[in-house]
Amino acid sequence: MDMFNVSDARVSLYLHIPFCTTCCSYCAFYSEPKTHWNGNLDSYVQRLLQEVILVEQDVPGFDTIFIGGGNPGCLSVEQLTSLLRSAQRKKKSREVTIEMNPESFNESFFPLFAQNLVTRLSIGIQSMQDSVLKQLQRNARRIDNLRAIELAEKARALYGIDISFDLMAALPGQSLEMIYEDIDTLLSLSTVEHLSLYCLSVEEGTELARQVATSQTTVYDDDQQMTILLSVWEKLKREGFCQYEVSNFAKHGSTCLHNERYWQYENYIGLGSSAASLIKTEQTMKHVQQTQALSEFAQSPLFSGYQEEFLDTNEQIEEYLLMALRTTKGISKQYLLERWGIVFDQYFAKKVATLDETWYTDTKQSFSITENGYMVLDEIILRLALAISGPLDRH
Repeated sequence: MDMFNVSDARVSLYLHIPFCTTCCSYCAFYSEPKTHWNGNLDSYVQRLLQEVILVEQDVPGFDTIFIGGGNPGCLSVEQLTSLLRSAQRKKKSREVTIEMNPESFNESFFPLFAQNLVTRLSIGIQSMQDSVLKQLQRNARRIDNLRAIELAEKARALYGIDISFDLMAALPGQSLEMIYEDIDTLLSLSTVEHLSLYCLSVEEGTELARQVATSQTTVYDDDQQMTILLSVWEKLKREGFCQYEVSNFAKHGSTCLHNERYWQYENYIGLGSSAASLIKTEQTMKHVQQTQALSEFAQSPLFSGYQEEFLDTNEQIEEYLLMALRTTKGISKQYLLERWGIVFDQYFAKKVATLDETWYTDTKQSFSITENGYMVLDEIILRLALAISGPLDRH
C-alpha cells in the first residue's frame, strides 16, 4: 500500500468497475460481459471497498472522484453508497462523477444524488439512431436513451447535479446529418452543459477491428473524419459550447474537474482491475498499473496485482506534452521551467519551427494546439518529443 503514499491535498481517485451486460464492438476499455462474471461481482466490490478504506486513511482526502467502467450501473446503489461514503470520510470531494449506461440508469440510483455522494452524472448516449446503436452492439436503443435523458433531467431538477452526455462521430453508417440530429435532440430535451464527443477509433483487439479487417464493416478514412469533426465542432460552438479538450465541450465553465486532473498531469490514484495511477513527488514520478482480470482481482489479496513503473526525466516530459497538448490551455511554460528546468522557447524552438503555423498558438505563457492542429496532434507530439530523445541540457 506504500505505493499510493501521496501528501497532495488535491489527489483524485478513480474506481474502475469492469462489469458490463455485453461488450460494445468498439470498446477498448477493460470490461467483461455478464457471461464471464462467474459470481465475482460481490467479492470484487468487497476488495475494492477495503482498498478504498485503507488508501483513504493515508491521504488528506480526495479532491475529485470518478467511478467508471465498464458500467457502474451493474452495481447496486448500496454497493456504490459504501464505496463513496468510504472515499469521502475525511472530506467532501469537490466533484464526484459516476458513469451510467442508458439502459441501466433508473431512479433506484437517486439516493446517491440525494445524499450528495454523487454530484455529476455522465451518460454514454453515443448515438440516437437505432441503426447506428445496433452496429455498435450497444445494449441501449433510442427509447432507452430518451428515457435516460428524461431521468437525468429529473435528477438535476431534484438534486442540482451536473450532467454530461457522451456522443460519437464518424461511426459506420452515420452521416453528418445524423450527428447534427443527435445534438439537436439532446439539446431540445436537456439543459446539458457538458458534452464529450469522441471520434471513432478502431482499437486493436476489439470486435470492430475484426470486422474492419475482414471487410464486414467500413469506416471513414482520416480525411473524411477530419471533415466531419470540424463541422460538428463548429455546430457545438454555435450552440454555445467551448472546446476545452480535444474531445470535451462545456458551457459556462462546466468542465470535468476530474479529467482536468489527468490532463494537467496531477496526482491521481486508480483502484480496481486495470486502473492506473500517477503518483509524483518533488523528486520522482511513477505510474501504478493494476494488472489483474476482474476474477483474479476478486479472489486475490488486497493490493496485489499493482505494478509500479518509475519514469525518468525524459519520459515525464514526453507524457506531460502528450496530456497538455490535448487541452486548449496547452503546455505551461512556467510548469516546464519549475518542474524540469526547461525553457520551452529555447529547448523546443527548432521543432516548433518545423510545424505549420496554423497548427498552434504560441504565447509567453503557453504553447497550445488549434483546431487544425488537433487533426495532426500525433504528428505534433512526435516532433516535439524528438527534441527530448537525448540527455536533457538544463542550461
